[in-house]
Amino acid sequence: MITRSKIMALSLCFCMLLALLPTSGFAEAEVEEETVAAAVPNPWKQKNIGSPAITGSASYDPAADQFSVSGAGTDIWGKSDQFNYMYQPWTGDGAIIALVSSQTNSHDFAKAGIMIRETLNADSKHVDLLLTPSNGFTFQYRTETGGTSQSVKIASTSPAWVKLERKGNVIKGYVSNNGLNWGDLGNLTLNMNASLYVGLAVTSHNVSSLSTATFDKVKVNATGDVFPPTEPTNLQANSVTDTTAKISWTASLDDVGVKDYDLYKDNVLTQANVTATTYNFTGLTPDTTYNFTVKAKDAAGNISNASSPLTLKTTTQTDTQAPTAPTALISSSQTSSSVNLNWTASTDNVSVYEYDIYRNDTLAGSTTTTSFNVTGLTANTTYNFTVKARDLAGNISAASNTLSVKTNPASSDPYTPEVVANNLETPWAIDFAPDGRIFFTERNSGRVRVVVNGNLKSTPVITLGSPFYYMPKSEGGLLGLALDPNFSTNHYIYIYHSYKTSDNKVANRVVRLKENNNIATVDKVLITNLPGAVYHNGGRLKIGPDNKLYFGDGNYGNKDDTLTYLGGKMFRLNLDGTIPSDNPFGDSPIYSRGHRNPQGLAWQPGTNRLFVSEHGESSKDEINFIQPGNNYGWPKYEGGNQNQPGITPPLIYANGTTWAPSGIAFVTQGPWAGNLLVTNLKGKQIIRMVIGEQNGKPTIKSSELNYLFLNKYGRIRDIVEAPDGSLYFVTSNNGDKNGDGTPDKLVRLAPNF
Repeated sequence: MITRSKIMALSLCFCMLLALLPTSGFAEAEVEEETVAAAVPNPWKQKNIGSPAITGSASYDPAADQFSVSGAGTDIWGKSDQFNYMYQPWTGDGAIIALVSSQTNSHDFAKAGIMIRETLNADSKHVDLLLTPSNGFTFQYRTETGGTSQSVKIASTSPAWVKLERKGNVIKGYVSNNGLNWGDLGNLTLNMNASLYVGLAVTSHNVSSLSTATFDKVKVNATGDVFPPTEPTNLQANSVTDTTAKISWTASLDDVGVKDYDLYKDNVLTQANVTATTYNFTGLTPDTTYNFTVKAKDAAGNISNASSPLTLKTTTQTDTQAPTAPTALISSSQTSSSVNLNWTASTDNVSVYEYDIYRNDTLAGSTTTTSFNVTGLTANTTYNFTVKARDLAGNISAASNTLSVKTNPASSDPYTPEVVANNLETPWAIDFAPDGRIFFTERNSGRVRVVVNGNLKSTPVITLGSPFYYMPKSEGGLLGLALDPNFSTNHYIYIYHSYKTSDNKVANRVVRLKENNNIATVDKVLITNLPGAVYHNGGRLKIGPDNKLYFGDGNYGNKDDTLTYLGGKMFRLNLDGTIPSDNPFGDSPIYSRGHRNPQGLAWQPGTNRLFVSEHGESSKDEINFIQPGNNYGWPKYEGGNQNQPGITPPLIYANGTTWAPSGIAFVTQGPWAGNLLVTNLKGKQIIRMVIGEQNGKPTIKSSELNYLFLNKYGRIRDIVEAPDGSLYFVTSNNGDKNGDGTPDKLVRLAPNF
């Protein structure tokens, strides 16, 4: 763990290295004992630095755009290095990017990554960003020839993206888990000669064994922006006539920013520099088949791969022909409250646009796929279902066959789990729109995403750009989310996220978004400069029964619990960002104090009491009953040591075990009504807590805790109750600092009552 004192000392060390890099940049150097590897393309070359006992090798697969580099040696560390280096000379500012896609474990401290090196001597000055099999990333540097190496480390595992960027006399290291959003791991001002090399480095940390690493998408470019946008996806027609075709696509992503799109008709560039994600082709020939593709570009001129082609045929005249009726309507599964439907696709003279699903002749929802999950049903009840198809011109087919399905009887188990969405990227917070849409955040990607009618939309609602910030395997990024109580009319979404300030510090802020048709833009920044760090950023954000915005921030590495410091506090704001006149500390957003790292918020039905889950130190995780103006002990007191004057003790705390409690929710329906559900990260479970009453205050007894789904889903991050009585939770295994890398899920607990 990097403590604040270590960070300050490291920063001071950096500041003392004031010698400038020559402005002439990298120049071709005389290379001693250089070996040109025929297996790798020009201008790449290879050299075993420091004469390791086993000679390394390198090869390149152009079809996969992948380098394979093997190396042996004692280490890249100390005063002299032993490793295999695949390199090239480099001139000017720029960056090298690579995905370390695999690494053999010859030793827990074997290293593979990217390097900028002054010479090819074993004791050369260098800066590198390396990954180890078991000990995470390391941003390393040797500031003097023959000097001792230094480093900054952070936990992670491959596959991982790494980037070294040179701007003037400063070299920065970045890491990412998707190659799009980058978290900086370190920076250095260093005096080097003009003759420098950039490349891929591998050492086994074992003199008698080779370690092999594969590197994908390696880019070296003097512009600094070397990563092209992702290819546009979900290319589809929105309307087709005899002479026009309006198409749309899902926006591409880029580490710097997408500038515009080039559109191709039958592989010929037809329209360049389109800034929107829709375009209407005109002047087409009736009754003709066309193929359309789209490519994205960034400001540096990097061009994405082409989208998958969209093939469509213009009509011969105005389209009045309806699609054929869907057939073979069946139910693939059902619970006591839901029925999953599947059917055979319809056909149309132009194309089928969407299917409408009817339950007892009432529209239950629509989808572009040939399956749909109808929810909110009554147990042990028969329903009649039909499906109709629509085309782009609005023609509606006849109904499918009628399918009668009886839901299951109520089960002794209150809920049946169903996976709604899979392969998510560190989901963090969930909320519901009045129309049934499910919105959730992904912490590391900076994306808000949406589930519509049981289907996860491929297009993000928003992908945050600058100044959004996250560091992989940390606790910052895009965290809390809440929808406005009047979302159906104002479409406001509130989010809490980490960002970089103008003086390069990590902070947190609350932002209001405005959504339209599943796409959102930043509307207003409500509060900024909340203390941020690698860990303990708080981040849960909810709207209370009083229509006020509540959220919390952690107090990582800081012992200041005064009202002038905003770390370790719970906050309360009006929905426009102003401070409520009845806040406990006057003209301050602070609602309560003495919090180490608040993670979950929920109000008890019927009493409107606010409960908060909180990460403790050395297992003393807490559930607190929050009252305005109260002090909850941190950093002086926690757990069972809080019966002190002026300190409010927790309702319950983990004693001798670690829960790492996160999102919490009160259940309002079914046999668990009135219980508090607490998701656990470290505990890998959901704890159901029974809330009692004594002397006018809530109580929680440790003897009445129920442990649900232990080790079934891994780390569980957030849980909410839907209006239909369903419970939804998200896991936090992929991209979390203590996760095992398994795909993250959004899971629905369908009620059986």
